[in-house]
Amino acid sequence: MALSLFGVAANAQLLSDNFNRPNGSLVGTIPTPGPGSAWIAHSGASGDLLIQSGQALVQHGIPAEDAHSIFASQSAGVLAADFDITVNDDTVITAGDSEYFAHFMIDGSNLFYSRLYVVPANVGGNDYTLGLSTSSGGFTETFPTDFSYGNQIHVRLTYDFGTSLSSLTVGATTITSSVVSAAASLDSFALRQSDSINNESILVDNLVVTIPEPTTFALGGFGLLTLVLARRRS
Repeated sequence: MALSLFGVAANAQLLSDNFNRPNGSLVGTIPTPGPGSAWIAHSGASGDLLIQSGQALVQHGIPAEDAHSIFASQSAGVLAADFDITVNDDTVITAGDSEYFAHFMIDGSNLFYSRLYVVPANVGGNDYTLGLSTSSGGFTETFPTDFSYGNQIHVRLTYDFGTSLSSLTVGATTITSSVVSAAASLDSFALRQSDSINNESILVDNLVVTIPEPTTFALGGFGLLTLVLARRRS
């Protein structure tokens, strides 16, 4: 009886989008199955950021539209975005090249956090790896594993309001940013297109943004459990 008074920690789902909608502009479409606001453009040329075959297509190069979906504003805990990516190109990412393509942000501002980059591989001849920064100034950490074009990988991108740091997890490996940058709150997840030396494309799928909910443990529950145990001992 006493154990039924206790809950378990859960994840509050803030945004969920599998992009299973007709091909065309991402902007103006509503996340499927939701929650999350319709995607909103915050820079670039209208109609450049696309849905293609049930995935969001981030193209670096001529396309320049950036867009975000708004969720309930958060200011505590660890904000996390889980999603799948497939990076495609026909040449390896070269030294000095990097482009961030996903991040958290504050709607109506240019305050971007937990920037995720495609960057040169650790080993020459490999296709690419991923970079991470807490906010601006270029990537500060490089993921230790290299990846191949055309292979889908699952990534977890976080921002910790307690430490003001970001992290990136792929598989069993996590890297954490080294530069502190405090965000008072965050309320959006964004996709970004840009232009640099090597303009790869990135397919994004199965996006889920969460933040841990407080456990449902309560002092009253602990007190009642103590009372039940005391009565059993008497």
